[in-house]
Amino acid sequence: MSKTRNERPAGLRIWVALDASPRGAAALAAAAALAQELDAELAGLFVEDVNLQHLFGLPFAREYSVLTGAARPLSQGEVERTWRHQAAAMERLLSEAAGRQRLRWSFRVARGRVTAEVSTLAHTFDLIVLGKLAGSRVVAVTRTTMRLGDRPPPPREGPVMVLFENVSASASSLAMGVMLARRNGAELVVLVSAASKDAYRAACAIARSALKDRGAAGRCVWLPTLDEASLIQTAKNEMAGCLVLADRERFLRQAGFERMVDEIECPIVLTH
Repeated sequence: MSKTRNERPAGLRIWVALDASPRGAAALAAAAALAQELDAELAGLFVEDVNLQHLFGLPFAREYSVLTGAARPLSQGEVERTWRHQAAAMERLLSEAAGRQRLRWSFRVARGRVTAEVSTLAHTFDLIVLGKLAGSRVVAVTRTTMRLGDRPPPPREGPVMVLFENVSASASSLAMGVMLARRNGAELVVLVSAASKDAYRAACAIARSALKDRGAAGRCVWLPTLDEASLIQTAKNEMAGCLVLADRERFLRQAGFERMVDEIECPIVLTH
């Protein structure tokens, strides 16, 4: 099941996963900033997560009122109504964010599994901005109704982190990182994936040279091992405001990618 509104395919398109969590709001703010800088269409997606349907009728599944704290069985009808309310609120937030910056925008609702929708749409968009992939829909059904009309907060304070592996593979992510850091007045941190200290120093020099060519500067951080655990821990240590990754198809295929998105407390931007 899907529907689209206000679609106007033209030029670059930036896809953002929308949900009612603070991280989802931060992802929308980051995507809107990139869309304005790139004169791109801002495309929002809200996924009605079918994983919730497995909970219907289970004796332990409960919905809790945000006003009284009272519990009642989780029903399909109530989840359907919540989905509709959330989708309308997410479309309104997207429209407001696009309107403030005079962006082209589109909105789509899909029913399925969030990770499957992300993988399917990854091939049709130029950039992807993610807040959270798993778990947020159950919380949204039970606890976030009162926040759905809130305006997205400004991007989270903290450095913009860019994963750097080599110049050719990381050119697009460096460009996005520089753009976001300038836009937010944030520090740029380059995560250098290297097997040894010597290799790290050499790669850091190359990354700094590439940044200098763009009129920018950044601080290097060494990643001896490139996996989801290292990225999660480094993002937490640096209190990252955003993480930019190139070669998005590789990350989307990784077994630990969903865990990484859900545990890193900032938006993740995926580039080609």
